[in-house]
Amino acid sequence: MQVVYSPECLEYAIPGHPESPARVERIHDVLKENGFGFIGAEPAGKRDILLVHTPGHFELVKSKDYSGIETPPIDIKYPLLAAGVTIRAAERLGFALTRPPGHHAGRDSLEGFCYFNNIAIAVRKLGRRTAILDLDTHHGNGTQEIFMGDERVLYVSLHQSPLYPGTGLRSERNCHNFPLYPGTGEGTYLRTLEKALGMVGGFRPELLAVSMGFDTYKGDPLAGQQVTEQGFGKIGRMVGSLGLPAFVALEGGYSENIGELCLSFLRQL
Repeated sequence: MQVVYSPECLEYAIPGHPESPARVERIHDVLKENGFGFIGAEPAGKRDILLVHTPGHFELVKSKDYSGIETPPIDIKYPLLAAGVTIRAAERLGFALTRPPGHHAGRDSLEGFCYFNNIAIAVRKLGRRTAILDLDTHHGNGTQEIFMGDERVLYVSLHQSPLYPGTGLRSERNCHNFPLYPGTGEGTYLRTLEKALGMVGGFRPELLAVSMGFDTYKGDPLAGQQVTEQGFGKIGRMVGSLGLPAFVALEGGYSENIGELCLSFLRQL
């Protein structure tokens, strides 16, 4: 699987913020050491963003006239680049190694480290019948909001609950949620994933889009699930066994060995 990446995403940093350049640097270095190839991408354009978000939301991100601990003001070029990297990953069936992440961003809202919803923009741009599998430990409330009721998109999420953002407690229409208690063991997680993948297969998608968080790891500082490094390889193998054209977008994951976790997943995918 090709890795779509631009070193420009490392240019901004907020002191003390967990969504740091080091996350992407660690993944990049481990993948490079293990022979993965990298290709670049151009930033998304305004027209791409408006496939998903309102004009008012685009102008707000552009203006930087907002504040928050989770989503501090940054130059719009970085969220545009993250969306552009994800679009190219979707086109090339690759891995979007980029930041900021996106699955908490709604049509008209930025939250949870997310400014534009990268995976939603890519899915809308390709316009194919798509299943989105969200494996970040936090529920992708923005992605669910965007695609709720869209018959050409299936959204399936495994996430810890209770945990930020507090959504995804039940399934609705085309959005299927599997909330898991803090401390959920790897075995339970994998059995739940098997059920979720059954739903994906039954949907018969043309494309699989994976919102991949590595914060289900047992050592992640922001959550409490218990997936091991080897477990991410098992997850990759299970997802790959569907035999679907797929691309992956990086979401969360905040442990120091995020690079090894990502390698374990991608090797088996």
